[in-house]
Amino acid sequence: MGRIRVRLKDVAEATGYSVNTVSLVLRGSSRLPLKTRDLILKEAERQNYVPNQLARSLILQSTKMVGLVLTDIMNPTITKTARSIELDLAKAGYGVMFASSDNELANEKRALNHLQSSQVDGILIYPTNRNEISHIQNIAKSGYPILMLSDIPDAGLDVVAIDDIKGAHIAVSHLIEQGHKQIAILDGAKNLGNSDKYDGSFAAAEDAGLPSSALQIVDPEGHGAINGFAAMQKAWALTPRPTAIFASTDSLAIGAARWCREHDLRIPQDVAIVGFDNTEAAEFCSTPLTTINYDSEDVSKHAVERIISRIESDNMSDDTTITLIEPNLVIRESS
Repeated sequence: MGRIRVRLKDVAEATGYSVNTVSLVLRGSSRLPLKTRDLILKEAERQNYVPNQLARSLILQSTKMVGLVLTDIMNPTITKTARSIELDLAKAGYGVMFASSDNELANEKRALNHLQSSQVDGILIYPTNRNEISHIQNIAKSGYPILMLSDIPDAGLDVVAIDDIKGAHIAVSHLIEQGHKQIAILDGAKNLGNSDKYDGSFAAAEDAGLPSSALQIVDPEGHGAINGFAAMQKAWALTPRPTAIFASTDSLAIGAARWCREHDLRIPQDVAIVGFDNTEAAEFCSTPLTTINYDSEDVSKHAVERIISRIESDNMSDDTTITLIEPNLVIRESS
């Protein structure tokens, strides 16, 4: 047996008021006496009345929903940012519809099609592959509000993101200042078109007068702690052997630290480790982790402001806005 939806008419008949009066009360109008409002609200609650948002969206040409496409819902930084975005959208009267690509381009395209067919008013997205964004650009060209949560130079898209180049530069500069001249970088994002942390790391070495050979790249083939554990074994086998590790995520750094502990390496005496994201786990792991802070709340604030501005603007301007948030170093015991 199908679910029976309670209608405005049902609430009106139960209270003795007209459908228009009930509609006014349920939309928050203060034009009616408090006693009337109280009666209608209590009856609506008793009957579990839920507004028909689909019908409302057809009338208003707006669903008051924003789509959010994540690459990896298990990534604590992305999850934390998603939560901030949900809260900030709610304050502005919008809901959020989540989708995850699982770092697969086909999934990303499917998610974007689903969100558009669901008539969300705009879309925020962490892209899967920076080399494959033509489908995102086509959405923007059609006039659909869409914003990237990752910096892609010259993409012609709205962007709100942490400045990863700056963050990597800060991290590697910190290690160099500690006297390290052989540093392994655990980062596989370059293969997906994201060379920001790679570029920032090598710029820091150059600025410090070190040769590019001072940095060695190890592809962890993933972003999790288990990938960091395996990558650390590869890093320790390098020649010359690194005295410091810069990991592109805290999860990688935590996995690398676990490998070090299992092989009787002292942190930071034998090898220093710096992560990226400033997750909660970074602060509470056995050797508290030095890391680059990813300010999820600031990213959310700017992203929500921008996408709502796009949604509610009558002027479909082609002008794009790029907002890069400068990160800061959080120094703990691992470096």
